[in-house]
Amino acid sequence: MTTMNKGLALKLLEDSNASFEQRLVMLEKPLADLAPGQVRVKMLAAPVNPSDLVYLRGQYGLPPQQGAYAGFEGCGIVVEANAGLYGKWLIGKRVAISAQPGQDGVWAKYATTLANYCLPLRKDIDDIQGSTLIVNPCTVICLLERAQQLGARAIVINAAASQVGKGLIRYAKMHGVKTIATVRSAKNVEALTKLGADYVLLTTDDDFSAQLKQAAEQCRASVLMDAVADQDTANVLKQLPNGSTAIVYGRLQESHDPLGGHFSVGDVIFRDSRIEGFWLARTIRQSSLWKVFLLNRKVQKLFAEGVFHTDIRGEYGFDDFIPALQHYAENKSDGKVVLRPNQ
Repeated sequence: MTTMNKGLALKLLEDSNASFEQRLVMLEKPLADLAPGQVRVKMLAAPVNPSDLVYLRGQYGLPPQQGAYAGFEGCGIVVEANAGLYGKWLIGKRVAISAQPGQDGVWAKYATTLANYCLPLRKDIDDIQGSTLIVNPCTVICLLERAQQLGARAIVINAAASQVGKGLIRYAKMHGVKTIATVRSAKNVEALTKLGADYVLLTTDDDFSAQLKQAAEQCRASVLMDAVADQDTANVLKQLPNGSTAIVYGRLQESHDPLGGHFSVGDVIFRDSRIEGFWLARTIRQSSLWKVFLLNRKVQKLFAEGVFHTDIRGEYGFDDFIPALQHYAENKSDGKVVLRPNQ
C-alpha cells in the first residue's frame, strides 16, 4: 500500500472571476491514518457535477478548504478500513462513494470517507455509471417524493436538459406525474420530447411566460424543480397557480450575487407561493441507515433497467481533466466529464 496520494486540490482565490485552471492545482501529500468509521478507496472514476463547480467558486454550503482535494462523488474499490465488521466486509468491494463533508474529496488516486457513505455496486453497473449513482439519481427520487407529498399532479423542471432534469422526466413518467420542461437551447427540445416530457418550452421565446402559464393551467402544475435560482425562481412561480412551491436544489445561474436568488414578496404574501430548499447531503445525513439502503437499492435497480442513465461526454486523466471540466461548466447538456485518476 502506497503512503502518498495525488489529486486535484483547491487553491483559494479572492478573484471571483478566476478560471477553474487557476482554482485547481495538482497536489501530492501523505495518506492520513484512517479515523474510526472511515475506509480508504482506490478511485476508479469520478464525475463533475454542478455542485462541484459551485463549491470551487466558494458558493456551496460547505466552506472551501485550501489544499483539500475536490470532488463530491465517485466509484472505487475499498482497500483499507477502520470501520468494524461492515468496514471489513467492504474491503475488496467496488462501491459508489460520497465524499465526507469537511474532508478531502474524491478527485484523487485514493479517497477517504465514512464506511456508511459507501454503496456496494451491482455487477451490471459499470464504473462510469456507478460513479454517478449518488448525487443525481438520489436527488431525482427525493425531489419527486417531495412533489408527491405536496400533492403535485405535474411539475415544472427548469434546466431540464441536465442529468437531474432528464432523470426527473423519466421517473415522473413512471409515477404518472406530468412534466413541463424548460430549456435555453432549441437543440434539446426534440430529445426531451422523445424522453417523455409532456411540454418542452424554450425560455428564449418571446411568449415563454404565456406558454408556461397555459401549460401549467392545462396540466395543473404546482411544483417547480428549480436548479437555476436567481430571477428564474420568481419568474416561473409567477406563472404557476396560487399555493405553488419552488424546490430550489441548485444554482446554475452563474451570477456572483452572494444571495444567489430572488423572490416576489407579493406572491409569497398574496398568492401563497412557497420556496423551500433541498440538499441531498442533509437528507442522507438525517436518514436512517435502513432508508439509505433502500434508496441505494432502488437507484441501482432503476440504473439496471435503464430508467436512470448518465450521459457521458468523455473520460480523462489528470493531464486533460481541467480543460474538460471547463467545457462542462459552459456546456452541461453535452454530458458529464469523468476523471479516471488511476489510468
